[in-house]
Amino acid sequence: MDGDSVELPQTESRHIVKALRLQAGDAIELLDGKGSVFSAIITIIGKTVKARIVEQVNSEDNDTIPLVVCQGHLKGKKMDLVIQKCTELGVNQFIPLWTSRCQGKISEHHGQKKLERYQRIVESACKQCYRPDLMEMEETIEFSELVQSFPDSPGLVKLMFWEEEGQVSLHDPVIPEDVKKAILLLGPEGGLSLEEAELARASGWQTVSLGKRILRAETATLTATSVVQFLVKNM
Repeated sequence: MDGDSVELPQTESRHIVKALRLQAGDAIELLDGKGSVFSAIITIIGKTVKARIVEQVNSEDNDTIPLVVCQGHLKGKKMDLVIQKCTELGVNQFIPLWTSRCQGKISEHHGQKKLERYQRIVESACKQCYRPDLMEMEETIEFSELVQSFPDSPGLVKLMFWEEEGQVSLHDPVIPEDVKKAILLLGPEGGLSLEEAELARASGWQTVSLGKRILRAETATLTATSVVQFLVKNM
């Protein structure tokens, strides 16, 4: 790998030339999106920038508990915000979710263009917070399909955050010491229906409350993600 030459995409090249105003011979760091960081030297400045890899900077293993966030579609740019912040918080996989109370049509939130837009948000957030691995973005999935997509297995925790749950909260031992993977499910602005909660419970999900405070949908997601990351010792 050391000494290899790499050609950067046009968007990154443009940022290096126009915004950072770097020149041939300047040092940069490159993220491969899989967890590795490399130091490199710019060799060619042009429409695309070329660089020579000097060495790998990081070599530590990632021993965190994988965390998946399944989010009911939010209005406007709230979804963008949640995707950006989940990337910063170290979420491994993000699944946009279509529920009975989502507004609009699922076709408006489905497709390659929408997915590519979300992936650009992830990439930008990774660069800003120096995260070397990309959060994996998935296509929008229907609620009924999603809740059955993760069969029960040892060490798997499936939590559905539901405002009508009156007994179980994160103060309770819903996350065991031997947790191997955690999946969080959160609804859109209108929340999740009783029928959806029952369907999830029948598929092995634990409904959980975030307490008595009334939180906006995006705030609830970021709160749940932060607390669970702390509880599984990822933070």
